[in-house]
Amino acid sequence: MKPKNLIFICTDQMRFDALSATGNKVVRTENIDRIASEGITLRRHHTPNQICSPSRASMATGLYPRHHGLWRNGVTLDPDLPNLWTLLSQAGYETHAVGKLHYQPLLASSSLNMPESIAFWDRPDAQRWSGPYYGFREVELVMGEANESVKAGHYAAWLKAHHPEAVRLYEPEASANGRAADLTEVWKSAVPQELHYTSWIAGRAVDFIREASANAPFCLYVSFPDPHHPFAPPAPYSDLFDPAEMPRPNARAGELDRMPSYLQIGDDPTKDAYIGDGQAVREQGFLLRTDSISERTMATAIAHTFGMIKMIDDCVGRILDALEQAGKSGDTYILFTSDHGELLGDHGLLRKGPPPYRQLLQVPLLVRGPKIPRGAVTDELTSHIDLFATFASLLVGEKPASDGMDLTPLLTGLPGFSRDYLFAEYHPRKDAELYNQTIVSKDWRFTRYPNRGEWGELFDLASDPFEHRNLFYDDGHDTPVRDLDDVLSRHMPPRPEIPNEVLGAY
Repeated sequence: MKPKNLIFICTDQMRFDALSATGNKVVRTENIDRIASEGITLRRHHTPNQICSPSRASMATGLYPRHHGLWRNGVTLDPDLPNLWTLLSQAGYETHAVGKLHYQPLLASSSLNMPESIAFWDRPDAQRWSGPYYGFREVELVMGEANESVKAGHYAAWLKAHHPEAVRLYEPEASANGRAADLTEVWKSAVPQELHYTSWIAGRAVDFIREASANAPFCLYVSFPDPHHPFAPPAPYSDLFDPAEMPRPNARAGELDRMPSYLQIGDDPTKDAYIGDGQAVREQGFLLRTDSISERTMATAIAHTFGMIKMIDDCVGRILDALEQAGKSGDTYILFTSDHGELLGDHGLLRKGPPPYRQLLQVPLLVRGPKIPRGAVTDELTSHIDLFATFASLLVGEKPASDGMDLTPLLTGLPGFSRDYLFAEYHPRKDAELYNQTIVSKDWRFTRYPNRGEWGELFDLASDPFEHRNLFYDDGHDTPVRDLDDVLSRHMPPRPEIPNEVLGAY
């Protein structure tokens, strides 16, 4: 039997309902929706961690962060750990990645010689490096989002070499409209869309598909840094959606009063979401409360997010068309997902951070390929930790050891898959008391804070699917709290300290 190919498409900070196939009533993601209509939509898919690097490492290794060691941004993933890319490369696959990987810290010291660190790209020979890397025989890196993307990586080197005049156009000062005063991460990028990194990633992916050997199967990992903040798409995507017509965030008056008290304080929306030299440490995700952000600015952030989603959709269309033109559609699995979600004003919060709300943990997962029924939908609980086992099974018939489950029966319409619980765990950058552990069942989401026993979160997902009323402090819910806490303790006892050195803020 001829080996099958894999195109693994990952975005950054895209929540479950970002696509028209999964509930977006504003953006028509007709290209990504093709994967859903020709394959399966997994409607209750989750990440085990709402921060970039830990989640991405879980997708690759099939392990919880406590087991793969990349427990927060700023830590590196052990390249000797088994992962999907290495397994496929060893099985004869041509493995290639383009875009954001984030297995190493951006701010690691130059002495560590890490290709995903900004310091690495100060080396005179850096531009000649392209791998191998974590099982990929060749990589083409985009590092950072918006104006951060021009500091290092293959894309930055390409832009500086071929379009140096465009580098400054990434800065908010180049925008004709400037940036919003009450949320400085909102502006219209002046970069021409054809030079933007989202377009560059799609172009490099298309080139790889066209040039891929006919004699070997391939695995192509395509990773878009957007729709991660800053909220700064280029034209025409910055103008596709009228802020005045955007849906209002899904928030309820007083709902944060029922949550752990740390949510009474958020990051400063007038600060950039990074930690510069000499700045005080800030918590992961740079979580914001939206109290001081005007409705107009918040609506613009939503409109710009939708613009970024549409730009990604157009680029996915280019990739799907190239695959079809190459005559490889029938032999290729295509997966679309995101590392984690975005609050986007829901609960009166923006960006991401410690609270494991549904908007952060639940992400899209669409899969198309051989033997997958067209237009299938499932509400079974699935996780990023399942992807290694699943595609090792589908592509090379192996069953690697992992924390996850093989989703092959679920994807192909066969019996044999069932799961009662999912788990998630957040390790903080700054405050140890924010360490939290989560269990999700079909009916409940329960979160505990082992270093602050008086904090907790309990949501009845049947009556409150968007998690507005925390029942943890209410009388009458002792039984679900006790039962879920017991299951969590059996499967994931508290482990606030992970022995892997922090090499940078992120």
